[in-house]
Amino acid sequence: MLELSVVICTYDRYPVLQEALETLEANGRPTPGQHEVVVVDNTPAAKRRPIANPMPRAMRVVTCEATGLSHARNAGIDATTAPVIVFLDDDAFVAKGWCDAVVETFRARPGLRVAGGRVLPRYDSAVLPRWYDAKRLSGYLSCLDWGAKGRFLRRGEWIVGANMAWRRDVFEEFGTFKTELGRKGSASLLSNEELELLERIGIENIWYDPAFTVEHLVAVERMTLPFFRRRVYWQAVSDMVAGIAEADPVRLRAEYADTVLRLPAEHRNLTALNFDPADADQFGLQLRAIYAAALMMGQGIAPTP
Repeated sequence: MLELSVVICTYDRYPVLQEALETLEANGRPTPGQHEVVVVDNTPAAKRRPIANPMPRAMRVVTCEATGLSHARNAGIDATTAPVIVFLDDDAFVAKGWCDAVVETFRARPGLRVAGGRVLPRYDSAVLPRWYDAKRLSGYLSCLDWGAKGRFLRRGEWIVGANMAWRRDVFEEFGTFKTELGRKGSASLLSNEELELLERIGIENIWYDPAFTVEHLVAVERMTLPFFRRRVYWQAVSDMVAGIAEADPVRLRAEYADTVLRLPAEHRNLTALNFDPADADQFGLQLRAIYAAALMMGQGIAPTP
């Protein structure tokens, strides 16, 4: 009996996708008849290439012409049939026994609706920058680790799309991913498509389970100051679109001022948003300032300390 559908959405990243598929075959061990693997190719037709199939009896490829991660995930839901659907990023590499661990998580908890696994960073960079603090910044790389014991999420915690599993009936009850949210090719870093849906279900009903773990590739080009600045800016935009951002202008002004005034004196102005930080503490303040400034500008407020 088919118990699990694995959906991998991809956009013009064929080499890393191939490694992810080979790792899934070797470590996840999808069993035909029990597990199915569906790759949703969201690459534009002009760039689309054949995908080598390391699991000929368990895997198939479908295309999604509408650009956007939410469109691709929704196409994956439509293309699958198992009662549990797990989404895996095309640059996520599963640990041993991953497929069975996902199935067992839901089998052991019949009332469970949604679960997310541990996502650990796999850095391409040999040396990490001095301004990088994994505890503060790895979340912007779609990584998380809420500990070694399974439990329901607490407020302020989340799961990520690189490694998340849903009962199919959740989508029938709450709807699918909002297509105005989520990445759209390489045009933006818009996100929150899963968070918006999780908020509707209730974070307190989401299970975290380290039994199904993946490593998430962190490419060299992401370990740069501009990437994190852009990532935080788009997080603010995503939070505004999803309706979960701070909306009080007085509190936003106070947050921005408090953050900027903790920076070196020469950067207590608009250079706060774009100077080269001396260490992780300064970069953390800069990113907080960027987030607050983006929210302020979204409301027509000039970011001044």
